[in-house]
Amino acid sequence: MDLRKLDCFLAVAHRLHFGQAAEALGVKQSVVSESIKSLESHLGGQLFERTSRRVSLTALGQALLKDLEPPVNALRAALGDARRRAQGQQTELLVGYLGGGFYELTSAVVAEFARSRPDISLRFVELNYLNQGSAVLDGKVDVALARLPLATHSLTRGAILFQDARTLVVPSGHRLAAHKLVDPEELQYERMVRLPAGAASDEWCNYHFPRVTPSGQAIADGPEIATVREGLVAVAAGQCVMTLTSRARNYFAHPGVEFIEIDLPPIQSALTWRTFDHRSGPRDLEMAARAVAARLGTLALAEGPR
Repeated sequence: MDLRKLDCFLAVAHRLHFGQAAEALGVKQSVVSESIKSLESHLGGQLFERTSRRVSLTALGQALLKDLEPPVNALRAALGDARRRAQGQQTELLVGYLGGGFYELTSAVVAEFARSRPDISLRFVELNYLNQGSAVLDGKVDVALARLPLATHSLTRGAILFQDARTLVVPSGHRLAAHKLVDPEELQYERMVRLPAGAASDEWCNYHFPRVTPSGQAIADGPEIATVREGLVAVAAGQCVMTLTSRARNYFAHPGVEFIEIDLPPIQSALTWRTFDHRSGPRDLEMAARAVAARLGTLALAEGPR
């Protein structure tokens, strides 16, 4: 199968516009149209519904997009690595992170990885709540240190490098600010930050920013956020509360907010990479991070949410 046809399909599937897809690929629109027709003929089914006003994916197209994107991105990454090696350049591994990333493990992980893979350089890319899962699947990063759970067959998860107690972030002077440990049932009287629809799975959102208390009492919706900083500003403004890891208080000092431990399950973090990415780099980084976490005592021995 010609990779260019797959590129055309992915470009149209993401933009739902043949002209914009052609512009993004730097080819004529007729090339994109012919590639899609050829791919549909090869598969024996229609991938897009086309009218004069709109383009949409068929059920076949949706299924193909879900299954095709991870291996194609993995193939692109492998070809890019081979091209850089052929040119005598160092291979680069893009490492996404949310919040504080590897925290106090950062320098040790970089040094450990450099000892085992001096041929690969690491470049760190900050992610947010909207793309911590999709950035890996879309090929924007090769591996990401993600907050669990991230349940998808397209992503492989490594060992749990951190398991942090949960903290509730409240405005200074809040009624709960003097508590040493907050009963999660108190959340029924608060507004919780939310993520935009579709930004993350319901399982992930309900775990990190719960919609109900353990006893089933509803928790009101607060403002939608995309980043940790946006959440902290909203809390400082008195608009809501939010939950973060216990480590966050050391990395996200912000005027007007206070961090209090809350009796909710811990937040776990692990490296994730595309299941179809069979290059050794992501797995070697996971091994280096696992060794450092074990040495420094942050490696979780018990499995948690996937």
